Amino acid sequence: MSNKAGFTRNRVILGVIGIGAIIALGLWFTRGGASSSLPMTTVLQGHFAVTTTTVGELAAVNSQPIPAPPGWNNKIISLIDEGSMVATGDELARFDTDRLEKRVEEQQAAYEGALAELEKQRVTNVKNKAQKKATLQRQELSLEKAKLQTESMKFESLSRQRQQELDLRRSELDLQEAEEDLKAQIGIAAAQLTEKEVKVRKARIDLDKSQENLEKMVILAPDSGMVVYNKIWGPSGNRKVRVGDQVWDGTSILELPDLSAFLVNTWVNEVDIHGLALEQVAEITIDAFQDRTLQGKVTRISPLARQEGDDKIKVFDVDILIEGDVSGLLPGMTAQCIILHEEFSDVIHVPLEAVFQEKDGPVVYLQGGKSRAVQLGQEGEDRVIIEDGVKSGDELLLIRPGDEAEAEDKADS
Repeated sequence: MSNKAGFTRNRVILGVIGIGAIIALGLWFTRGGASSSLPMTTVLQGHFAVTTTTVGELAAVNSQPIPAPPGWNNKIISLIDEGSMVATGDELARFDTDRLEKRVEEQQAAYEGALAELEKQRVTNVKNKAQKKATLQRQELSLEKAKLQTESMKFESLSRQRQQELDLRRSELDLQEAEEDLKAQIGIAAAQLTEKEVKVRKARIDLDKSQENLEKMVILAPDSGMVVYNKIWGPSGNRKVRVGDQVWDGTSILELPDLSAFLVNTWVNEVDIHGLALEQVAEITIDAFQDRTLQGKVTRISPLARQEGDDKIKVFDVDILIEGDVSGLLPGMTAQCIILHEEFSDVIHVPLEAVFQEKDGPVVYLQGGKSRAVQLGQEGEDRVIIEDGVKSGDELLLIRPGDEAEAEDKADS
């Protein structure tokens, strides 16, 4: 085929395309500028509410925590089933006691050893005191003998009398030393006995404490109620406690909630937190009771954000107190909450999808495809107030004119 023939064929094709485009454009304008298949909405006038929708879990307002027993890394070997109704004294959990039993045996031996040392010290004290008393008595006798000999030396020579006086003085000093030794021995014996008694008391206290801790390895219900598992941090993150977990002293592993008052533990994304305030009312639906709507109010807003989920979005924890009848509710049930921030009684409002941000500001597109600038008011979760630019009953496009591909995607979805 020659180049000229190819060129002629291309001109024919382009001509056909051009004619088709002119026909399509004509249809656009004859139909009012927009395809009737494009999604549209009607401008409404009336009540408008600014809300935030959240999902959370029910929790009792008042609940008795059940802590792990004293010690570090205590291993749970049995747990009562969650949701069980228990009476006072029922067994809730049991922990591994091997380490504590060994410790009790060691401390029992230490206590018995301390008792033996105390008894040995008592015997030694009695023996030493008796020896010191005997020495004192001997010195008393020696002194009496020296005095008698001194009396009999009156007619002896002066040198012998002097020698006897020295012997008498030596006996007096020996007696004084024996008295002081006996007194010192009594003091030393008392101190040694006190030291051994203190050691015995400490060993007894340690033994009693270990025996008490051993008894605490079995946790009994302090009151009647329903068992709820608490969450703890583990290798896989924050999850409910289970058999095999090793927990630290004082960690709250279970709770016995008071079922007379409930709240919803939920959270709000950081982008929505600015509209939240204490005492705002909420409409609550429990997944288990779809035909039942409860009322509540916001009672706590966390002052600090935290990260939630794999995407690490920042959220603020929120508590919503349920008011009115709470019969049938149980901790852990899923609750849908609609928190009301603000209400308007008679305003123009449209879906957020009907408003487009153009270079010169927000606009809407009328049914004919013509744009119109609008002035926006308060924005809700899926609708926004229009303060100026449209009136009730106007028909608006939900996509920009010409975005048929997007319209098809919306239709498919």
